[in-house]
Amino acid sequence: MRANALRLLAALATFCLSTAACSDYQAMEAVDEEHDHNDDHEGHDHDHHDDHDHDNAGSDHEAHSHDHGSPVEFKGADIPTLGVSVEPDPAAGINITVDTTNFAVVPEAASTAHVEGEGHFHLYIDGTKVQRFCNEAICFAGVTEGEVTVMVELSANDHRTYAVDGEPIVAMVTVDVPPHDHGAHSHGDAGQVAWAGDAPQMAIEVVKDPKSGYNALITIDGMTLSAENVNGDHVDGEGHLHLYVNGQKVGRLYGNATHIPVLPVGEVEITVGAFANDHRAYVIDGEPIEVSNSIMVAS
Repeated sequence: MRANALRLLAALATFCLSTAACSDYQAMEAVDEEHDHNDDHEGHDHDHHDDHDHDNAGSDHEAHSHDHGSPVEFKGADIPTLGVSVEPDPAAGINITVDTTNFAVVPEAASTAHVEGEGHFHLYIDGTKVQRFCNEAICFAGVTEGEVTVMVELSANDHRTYAVDGEPIVAMVTVDVPPHDHGAHSHGDAGQVAWAGDAPQMAIEVVKDPKSGYNALITIDGMTLSAENVNGDHVDGEGHLHLYVNGQKVGRLYGNATHIPVLPVGEVEITVGAFANDHRAYVIDGEPIEVSNSIMVAS
């Protein structure tokens, strides 16, 4: 039932995205991963905290020649380890944190040739693959309530699953997500908070993924990204990022890279803004701390 619901929500999101009427980033991330493994799994995510934080926009898939059908055996002596922890998010869904050793997450190498020890992560919810991710902490709001099994696997640059002696390198945990409490947080504008001290330095580069979609690579200096303190008390200089496509919020980020599987055709503006733990927008002299990059998306 959960997998069917994920597929239906992803299909609805695809329709909305084609009309530019709404957006759903992780739903389309899941559609992209359908192509990654040549299966029919889709996923859905929308973060309810700020105007329900609906996640992403557009449509751009291309053919590829990567081999996703069989695992890639890890041959080195220093075998990677992988652990995962999951906590319900008070706003919606779950926060997922991974811990690895002997493994380098290289966002800019996604969908390129295999290099042992490099790659990214794949996320499964109740056995359904829903997205790839490059940060060690993410928020997945597609889970609303109930018992859910979360699995993360190590993926090579070319999207094949790493394995040792034929066994995929994965970590799995089952959690019980309580029903969403709409009274526990604001669903509207969380407001602003003045940044104290020197402004953080931010930049964003958006490059086409060799397989499909786009990779947003973010640099930020002078701000601490804190997944563990999200929804908590304000600590100046600490928080997370919000990602926008053409002014529409498409996701919450705890790290400096994300894959955008689809974008609307034409000139597209990608923006990253700095936000406090309590979801207020950081500002200096009343102006939000953010950086933008415009790209042209062909049909």
